[in-house]
Amino acid sequence: QEMDMDIGSYLRSERISTAPYTTLTKLLEKWGTIQPDREAIVCYSHDGTRTSITYGKFYNDAVKLAKGLICIGVKGGDYVGIGGNNTPEWMVGTYGVLFAKACPVYFPFHDKSGDGIKRTLTKVGGCKAILFDPGLGDSHWEVMQRIAQVDQNTGGVLQSDIPALKWLIALSPIGSHEGFPTIASIFCDDNTELPEIDPEDKAAVLQTSGSTGFPKVVEKTHYEFVKYGEDYAFLLDVDIKKDSGTIYYNDRPFFWQGGYPGFVMVVGGTRVTQKTTLALSSYSEIVQFTKTIIHKEKPDCGFFVVPFYLEMTGSEDFLWKFRSVIVSGQPIPPICFEGKGKVYDAFSALYGSTEAGMIAGKIYRSSEPRGDEIIGMLPLAGMELKVVGKDGFVVPRGSKGELYIRSSPQFKGYLNDPEKTAIVLDSSGWYKADDFCKINSAGHLEVLGRVSDVMQISGNKITPSFIEAYVKRHPDVMEVVVFAIKDQSHADDVPCAAVVRVDGSTLTEESLREFIKRELNITEDAKFTENVYVPRHIVFLNDLPRTSTGKSDRKAVKNMCLPKT
Repeated sequence: QEMDMDIGSYLRSERISTAPYTTLTKLLEKWGTIQPDREAIVCYSHDGTRTSITYGKFYNDAVKLAKGLICIGVKGGDYVGIGGNNTPEWMVGTYGVLFAKACPVYFPFHDKSGDGIKRTLTKVGGCKAILFDPGLGDSHWEVMQRIAQVDQNTGGVLQSDIPALKWLIALSPIGSHEGFPTIASIFCDDNTELPEIDPEDKAAVLQTSGSTGFPKVVEKTHYEFVKYGEDYAFLLDVDIKKDSGTIYYNDRPFFWQGGYPGFVMVVGGTRVTQKTTLALSSYSEIVQFTKTIIHKEKPDCGFFVVPFYLEMTGSEDFLWKFRSVIVSGQPIPPICFEGKGKVYDAFSALYGSTEAGMIAGKIYRSSEPRGDEIIGMLPLAGMELKVVGKDGFVVPRGSKGELYIRSSPQFKGYLNDPEKTAIVLDSSGWYKADDFCKINSAGHLEVLGRVSDVMQISGNKITPSFIEAYVKRHPDVMEVVVFAIKDQSHADDVPCAAVVRVDGSTLTEESLREFIKRELNITEDAKFTENVYVPRHIVFLNDLPRTSTGKSDRKAVKNMCLPKT
């Protein structure tokens, strides 16, 4: 008689990646040669201005920039900082650095003092140059001047706290300093020989989201980005050997892993994006502008984070149907399925991280019957997943615990940060994701929230996302972040909520609390559970602070609300 073995909460992908073993530069060379007139990138500014670049121009400009960078001393193994919005020039800057066999280090400009940029580039070390977008009203240029003293005729650095920094070069002209060097001004079209590049060469240094603390940095190779592009193609139902005409909408920042333009480079498609969503003053304006772009460009596929997707597709005036969409960024609620057959033909949930890449996902097609009450996912190609308890051992199926991930290519740790690496990476290559998950009876991964966010209330483990889901049911709630403060009298967590109301709403703390109670449908003999699920303090904000990747910054939200609780 065979013994029925419980394999526990462990999953391994059975799918083999079809990603070509190549470099990002080889892919650009390919598309720049065989379809030079096809638009590679289409960017919309918040005033409605549309700019684009074709594959042919993109390739030619990137090669000329690479030769120019080599001529000013940038060589293989050097790092080059790149900061700015989603623009064609950002793309040329990135690939110019890659063709020179150097490695881009991406950073945002949300830190006006420049201290965060200096901290990141100093930590990485060996940063020879910075390519930067001047920003609206030259706001980024002002930050750059706090980072380094520079000769404004040559771009040569005269003094800086960043070791090895020699050059500042603008991605596009600076309005207040027309003579300052730009990438176009250092283009070189001579016989300078470009170095050979291997798929395992480093292609980027990315920052983690910073949603729970100061961002760490992670190196990625050319092949990792190519593989991520293939993962996107799989989840979008796109054949990478046939679908070179795909138009793809994704407004996430290029410097964020979820917004990095790897997918279009793998398939030779067109990426439609916004220069920056943060230029608009309100959430509703961003969504309205997004709908306008989509109605104009008619993309086949799209990538969205949950709040934007729900707000956009719930609008009566949203009139476009995607062939396929990916929704990601946080625990994904089943309400996303309501667009089936109307908003999309195929819907994919995606779970990923800067460290481990594209981890798990699943396609839900309109043509297939669905009985799922939750949105579960399966490991993507090259991924192993396990859920462990506090003792470090795998928990039974259906039990909750922390997710561990082992991947190929493997996450090797945070750059120049062995202490933080040792906390999250064990000797067997398992990365501790700090995410609270379970593998259900169907063998699907359910992501429940961050381990570090899990609240301990009266002996119960409660994730903020659970309470957030009930708060979001109120029609006057646009966004919510739930966090905990300690009740010093009995060392219990007290749930609190920061809420952004829809424009014109008069929603009060008490009326929202009563609404949550009704939605929970708590009986009289279980009234104490209100202490577990109903926020004791609700703070109304005009907007939520965000990380550089657009996620709600939970730490900043909590710090902002503490004086009011």
